Amino acid sequence: MRADAQTGDIMNPDTLRANFPITEHAIYMDHAAVSPISMGVQAAMSRQTSIQVHNMTTSGRLFAQEYSDLREAISRMTGAKPTTVAFIQNTSHGLSLIANGQQWKHGDNVVVPALDFPSNFLPWKRLESLGVECRVVEAVDGRVTADAVSPVLDGRTRIVAMSGVQYFNGYRPDLAAIAELAHDNGAFLVVDGTQGAGAFDFNLSTLGIDALVVSAHKWMLGPLGIGFMALSDALLERTEPTEVGWLSVNDPFAFRRELDWLPSAQKFEPGTENSAGLFGLMERFREIEAFELPLISNRILKLNDLFADGLKGLGCTVTSPWEEGRRSGILTFHHPKVDPASTVQTLKERGIFTSARHGNIRISPHYYNSEAEVREVIDQISGFIA
Repeated sequence: MRADAQTGDIMNPDTLRANFPITEHAIYMDHAAVSPISMGVQAAMSRQTSIQVHNMTTSGRLFAQEYSDLREAISRMTGAKPTTVAFIQNTSHGLSLIANGQQWKHGDNVVVPALDFPSNFLPWKRLESLGVECRVVEAVDGRVTADAVSPVLDGRTRIVAMSGVQYFNGYRPDLAAIAELAHDNGAFLVVDGTQGAGAFDFNLSTLGIDALVVSAHKWMLGPLGIGFMALSDALLERTEPTEVGWLSVNDPFAFRRELDWLPSAQKFEPGTENSAGLFGLMERFREIEAFELPLISNRILKLNDLFADGLKGLGCTVTSPWEEGRRSGILTFHHPKVDPASTVQTLKERGIFTSARHGNIRISPHYYNSEAEVREVIDQISGFIA
């Protein structure tokens, strides 16, 4: 796969598709839910278990090198320093670490979109028990804009938290503009990047993000139960560990019983790692870098262009925001003759995987999907309208 990917020949993806065997028996267009992994990722996870079976005498060195390589890869993708990268279980885990790790004062507030995914809502809502106000921003026409965020910010705002891509319609907010507003008010911008990382660029430096929190099992096409968060220096310094273990502190093999935090984001990794998951995620970064992220982004958007044209031709209404720079891998649509829940179920029975969200059908293709698959999905949907 890697040699073909380096050519950037995205219109001839046969070798790429062969790395995703799900293409042999299904049309998978539900990457905004849980994604399949590649044979390369599977092999990397098997390599970890093989080391644990056969080479325990050298496993520590081999594992440490893979983890170090992974921090470097995350650094290259996010623009964060390797020392500000932490491995986490999932988005909920990472966001809770940040939410619970601040020195909150009664009367502080956080700002979050009303329709954000619960993982990026509930950890902030819980803070109300500490006297922290959770200020909710309503979406206007499915969009959470800087203009909508600005009026609710003030000098007591500590964090603005939002998804880099809205799960229900695929809207990508102007994070740079929202980061500027947050910083002008002395607040941090925390971004749930799970619906976009691996498909689109979420660079902390260029966008002004203070925390990018990502689960690997969606657009990253990575293993379940593993992810990462990348922090700015300022937010790393301000966030105290709330899940504590022997690896949270300096010189852990001295087995001291002192809260002597590591200076890096590894202070948020209290104990034994999910080694197989980390090996698989590292391989996924190798695959992304071989193909190149901009080519992945362009490929996904072109597939969604085909979807939009075909669906509009059937009389469907595309409900995802479609302006330049605000689009993502998620496309939502509806038609008065099409019931989303029953249609999604029938498509599943026919080997086509999508989702129903907020009265719409949600389609989320990835770069290994083909134009032929797009045409087949549109043809199947036409049958529900005729």
